[in-house]
Amino acid sequence: MSTIVFFHAHPDDETSQTAGMMTLAARRGHRVVTVFATDGDHGQRPEHLGPDGDLVEHRRGEAEAAGRVLGTARIDWLRYRDSGMTGWAQNDDPRSLHRADTDDAAARLARILDREDADVLVGYDPHGNYGHPDHLAVHRIGTRAVELAARRPRLLEASTNRDAQARMLDDPAVSELFDQLASAGSDVAEIREMILTGDDGQPIGVAESELAWAIELPDDVIDTKRRSMECHASQTSDIGLMLALPRPVYALAFGTEYLLEPGLDQPMTRAWPFD
Repeated sequence: MSTIVFFHAHPDDETSQTAGMMTLAARRGHRVVTVFATDGDHGQRPEHLGPDGDLVEHRRGEAEAAGRVLGTARIDWLRYRDSGMTGWAQNDDPRSLHRADTDDAAARLARILDREDADVLVGYDPHGNYGHPDHLAVHRIGTRAVELAARRPRLLEASTNRDAQARMLDDPAVSELFDQLASAGSDVAEIREMILTGDDGQPIGVAESELAWAIELPDDVIDTKRRSMECHASQTSDIGLMLALPRPVYALAFGTEYLLEPGLDQPMTRAWPFD
């Protein structure tokens, strides 16, 4: 069995990007480790915490609860500050991940990879999937950490299938949802654009031709993925919107997970990549 380290920018990113493969890996006997680069301190503050409550500790608790749902063996934190979205003043915080020295951050991650004797590191694609400053940093840091680690684990990179995302928008279940939203006064054209466009204004994900692996999730694993999202209930502006999707649309959006594999020249394969 292998040790697979999943490297994510913020607590809750694991549930939307890789929760299905994490669940399947744990069920198959692999050791699943999650590393969060930031503390998520620019996430939403739940009302019950009040202005003085510890949001970082709250989000740690949410991440630990999600880890139990997914079968995660260990959670680690690189302890950088959340950089906020593209263009926010927090991007310039010297303690933020966006401002972190890549070699220093990668050395922190490499120490975890060495301690775990990791076989695989799952990071993010070169665009960080959607251009968020912290996601871009995760790509840089993950790539460098593999070079620094004693064992040099296999590197895989989580991404979104840009072509599948566009096809999904024309699915009858999604069209029905859009009709309902339009009837309620929502701007459907704006919603479509938001789904396809990243934080930096560039398209989300990569073309299907660039992907190496597609992991199709069984129904019960999709349900587990959804339960892990529910653990991050404080983040209503993103996780809340995902959980509000009707079950058929949720399955379309989150029922397949995708990976790039740098250096591997093959058409996208619908198979389990970790055995």
